[in-house]
Amino acid sequence: MATLTMARGAYTQVFRPRRLWLVQLVANPILFLSFAGWLLIPVANAGQLTLNVGLAILLAAAWLTLHAGTINHFRDRNSAAPAHDGHPILRDAFRRAFQHLLAIAACMAVLWMLWPPFDSLDVYRGPLPTYIRSILPVFLRRHIPLSEFEATFTALLFIGHWIVIPGLLLPLMVVAADAGFRGFPTRQGLAIWGRAVASLSYWFTLSIAAVIGVLAVRGILMWTPDFRRSTLLREYFSLGWRVVIAYLLALTSWMVICSLLGRFAASSAAGSNHNAPRNPGA
Repeated sequence: MATLTMARGAYTQVFRPRRLWLVQLVANPILFLSFAGWLLIPVANAGQLTLNVGLAILLAAAWLTLHAGTINHFRDRNSAAPAHDGHPILRDAFRRAFQHLLAIAACMAVLWMLWPPFDSLDVYRGPLPTYIRSILPVFLRRHIPLSEFEATFTALLFIGHWIVIPGLLLPLMVVAADAGFRGFPTRQGLAIWGRAVASLSYWFTLSIAAVIGVLAVRGILMWTPDFRRSTLLREYFSLGWRVVIAYLLALTSWMVICSLLGRFAASSAAGSNHNAPRNPGA
């Protein structure tokens, strides 16, 4: 029951911080357009190269601050004594995230280092299922087509890439966003990671968010409507609404994950503070 309560609370709370949604809705397209502009900067000389590197660092810092600050805000909303109007919480959440950019970037670097091994396994999408099916007894091969093995292999790659690796590292991102490097060796930091990783609601919610935020978004963007009389205007209209829907789905999935992470972090911190020895002289 506690598992369902935690997941239900994350879903019901995700739409409450309207200011945070406004920041996310506006900031992400701005960062995307800024990134697209950054790709057009030439690197023909030292000055342009310096500008290119400097803008890349600024964009990365803004992107990390935006999303780590979002996690901090949900954590603050679930803390014992949030601000009465919520405005200082939002401001303080992004300030703490900006102060701990190096620790956040270190977590992201670990994430990006673990992803390539799963990407390299994609070359076995054809040979490995074929080999596994070939070594099975004949009576099994008659009832299990090759497509089932290929689908299973693809599903395992997706689970490892978008659920297992992020699921193990996102609780560390919570610690880094709130306390930086000094939060990792503490009992509270370990409690946040351990409680999240050991929770079925965490993995269930993360799995649902990954399916919606990755598979559904990918399917919507790659979908080609069957126009009877296709025109350029209809193609633009189709692309426009598909991009908007995909963006809203991806953002909602991410916000649900942030809400769940914030609840785990706040509850773990409350448990650590409750179990900590009190000062008799206080």
